[in-house]
Amino acid sequence: MKNTLKKSLFIGVAALGLVAAVGTANATQASAKSYAKVTSNKTLGGDATSRNVNFTGKSALYTKAGTLRGARVKASKAVLGSFANSKSSQHNVRAYRVATTNRGSVYYKVVSFDGAYRGWIYGGKSSDAFGGGVAQYNTTTDPAANPDANGSVSSSATINTQGQTNALSATQKAATYKIANPGTSNDGTEVTYTYPAWTQYKKGRVITDSTPYKDATFKVVDQTVRTREGDLWVKIQATDSANSKANGWILYSGLAQATPATPVDNFNADTSVKIAYRDVTTGKTLDKTNVWTTASTGTKQGNAVNALVNSAGYSLTQYLVNAGAPSGYAFKTTDGQAAASDAKNLTISPVISGAKFGDTLTVDVTPTAAQTKVQYYYQDTEGGAITALPATAFASGYPALTAAQQAAALPDNKTAGSFNMNDYFQDWTLTNKDGGGRFIYNLILAPNAYTAPAGELTFPNTNTHNNGPVTGFFGQDLNNGTQRYFYSFDGKATLNNNAPTQQKGATVKVVMQRYITSKALPTQTTDANANTDYVAK
Repeated sequence: MKNTLKKSLFIGVAALGLVAAVGTANATQASAKSYAKVTSNKTLGGDATSRNVNFTGKSALYTKAGTLRGARVKASKAVLGSFANSKSSQHNVRAYRVATTNRGSVYYKVVSFDGAYRGWIYGGKSSDAFGGGVAQYNTTTDPAANPDANGSVSSSATINTQGQTNALSATQKAATYKIANPGTSNDGTEVTYTYPAWTQYKKGRVITDSTPYKDATFKVVDQTVRTREGDLWVKIQATDSANSKANGWILYSGLAQATPATPVDNFNADTSVKIAYRDVTTGKTLDKTNVWTTASTGTKQGNAVNALVNSAGYSLTQYLVNAGAPSGYAFKTTDGQAAASDAKNLTISPVISGAKFGDTLTVDVTPTAAQTKVQYYYQDTEGGAITALPATAFASGYPALTAAQQAAALPDNKTAGSFNMNDYFQDWTLTNKDGGGRFIYNLILAPNAYTAPAGELTFPNTNTHNNGPVTGFFGQDLNNGTQRYFYSFDGKATLNNNAPTQQKGATVKVVMQRYITSKALPTQTTDANANTDYVAK
């Protein structure tokens, strides 16, 4: 009886063991079948800046696609989620490979800008747009508008560069700067960078020691804010080309206003009359003045000026009218017409007919229309959607133009009113350089304009080549530096994407045709007299 029971128990246990073994084998097979397989794994192309991403915290980072056999977690969702709102740009992330599994899942291989985190992360079900554990991210943003960005310039103002996060004022943009503390520190304040620090992957310093440039002076030609830190960075350009090797991006707080030259006061009360200007919209007197000085001898303070003239043969009245109003202003006339040659329609205090040597005459002026500016866009196909172009999309930032070129390219701001787009933004030909093609005619005078011969450029969507020379500007590299984007003005697309009539002071959408080229980037040049003030930022 006991032996029978033992045998029965033994057989039962053995049978259970067999079932368990079979079950385990089946479970192993089922688990093996549950692993995904990679059906595609390739390098991401396109503009590198379009592949900057941010962690969302919705997926962990793996050694390989998370559903593959052997995938291990490198960083948890919680850790990556904490980076999403990081205040350090070192936590910016670049995606550089994309893999698709047989289940239709997309995984991106990514690396943090500081190199601390590298691996694969789930990116959704489509490679057309980032999703899942990553989202597209702009590492820099335009600074908040400054209400005085287009105001009058005060050359005597004291500029404080510390703590500012909004855009520069007109006075700050016009100022000249030095690097406040020349040295070797890599903290954004002592040396210059190809881009604001940590905003583009593996893009570092222009110079590693600014000590040789301790006496160099610079103008600001561009500005942006790092998205994470919210700090203001500016692109500086040496006023002397001998110091151009230091040109680059630096924290605005790393600059100090260059000591302005002591103005020469050529006002002599015995021989001169000073002319000041009052802004009728604010009631304030501008810091800009002019001085008329007689060519006669023997005059004394308090003597009547009458019809005496200066060395150029101008009477006081003629000089005042011909000198005009300060930049950004026009005379406020009593009849709405241009200033009369005898100044009878100007408001001047005291009256000019009774002027005496040593007097200061104050003339009423009014601000002129805001300067018309442009914002760059690109399209890949004719009639296609347009996409904004940041300064970082160009190899050397937005094309720089001299003040004279900007004045010729865009409507004047002497008076308010409207203008026709056809008068400025048509494609350029030899017959209309002073007519409808004014903008492009002056744009291609920028220092870094390049004319690509026939066949050197490729249209991205058709793989066809340009059949004639095309003048434009190099963009950022792609495909691991083997190619570059190239942007050329498209007058037809520009006119199609703007209203035919614009108010002066408007921002015009300038559309560029985007190409791809294998030509190596030529040496980029600068012009100390050129800037990007004409671009809306």
